[in-house]
Amino acid sequence: MASAVSLEYLKSLMGAPGGLPTLDGDGEIPVGQLPSIIALFKGQFADEAELIDEHPTAGLACYAYVDDTHSFWYWNPGLTVAAWVNQEITEDDYDDLSDLAKSMVLYIIVPGAPTP
Repeated sequence: MASAVSLEYLKSLMGAPGGLPTLDGDGEIPVGQLPSIIALFKGQFADEAELIDEHPTAGLACYAYVDDTHSFWYWNPGLTVAAWVNQEITEDDYDDLSDLAKSMVLYIIVPGAPTP
């Protein structure tokens, strides 16, 4: 009896928010079952306008590559108006960030690059 109840309980958690992830046909966890904090690559775009056209909004850890700036852009919901931001910073500027800032935002370090 206890094992049947335990099995039914585990089945009820499969694929449920806060429960147990399942695997798709390729043996991967479906994106919808990943926590929202997971960084999700949105793709490669010719320019910022194309990125915004295809993804006018995104999640906290979403990022994309923009060809005309040769850089990664990240969605920043913490701004007055949430937006895609080119977050390339120098290594010195990165070192000056608080530990909290370093843990919450993905940065690409560009040695010697000017600060935006």
